[in-house]
Amino acid sequence: MHSHALDDGSVGAGEPDAAENVACFRCDHARSNFDVRHSGNASVVYHLPFGRGRRILNKSKLTDALVGGWSVDSLLYFRSGLPLNVTVSRSSTVLPDGNNVNQRPNRVPGVSIYSSNRGIASWLNPAAFAIPGAGTWGNAGRNIAVGPNFWQDDTALEKLLSVTEHYKMIFRAEAFNLFNRALYGQPSASFDTASFGHITSVISTTGLVGTGTPRQMEFALRHNFQIPLSQLTASDTFTTTESIFTDRTRCISSIISRRAPACFSQSAHF
Repeated sequence: MHSHALDDGSVGAGEPDAAENVACFRCDHARSNFDVRHSGNASVVYHLPFGRGRRILNKSKLTDALVGGWSVDSLLYFRSGLPLNVTVSRSSTVLPDGNNVNQRPNRVPGVSIYSSNRGIASWLNPAAFAIPGAGTWGNAGRNIAVGPNFWQDDTALEKLLSVTEHYKMIFRAEAFNLFNRALYGQPSASFDTASFGHITSVISTTGLVGTGTPRQMEFALRHNFQIPLSQLTASDTFTTTESIFTDRTRCISSIISRRAPACFSQSAHF
């Protein structure tokens, strides 16, 4: 998906960035702080062609129990980098209006903003910027640079085991950030500091869960069972070790195909 957001300094919820020159908000017209130029996701589910009802190894019950019922799910998310606003610290005494908030440096013509060996140790090129002269504002545009791209692949392996006609078990193994990629955050954009252009953080700094974390793995075993309607009463409540089921949903497929008896389908998770 392609998108492009432009503004004069909004940070969301109606709150603005402080302008470099408070008498010229139009001078700050540029990419929004939240502008993501390209983003998308792709989801794939592939059922392995083995076992009962599949093309290969579909004759034996033992073979079906071992290699049948497997599927692979994958979710790939990606986006382009977020905008970077290169700033510089300046004394209020050298600025025409005395405002030294969100000041930007000058651009050096003909010099690339990015380092020739772009990476975590050197994302931005210091030679592309210069300190403005006294009594002038910097001419570098707001959000002139872009941080690292991001992509992550979450994958799951699932096995469906039919124990009886009405009872099934599903084993699922999931890996988030399957390839354990280092998902870096934004580089420092303060021009007059030693860390300028260095990336010293990752996308997620809140813990071990969520997008942008190191690879995480989860395992689950789910029990699915169906109970014939003839064995139930209107006041029945299903109780399991950890869950109480009160929602009863009629098996529409049974009614449509005129099979008797109709049934209720319940799932238990442990």
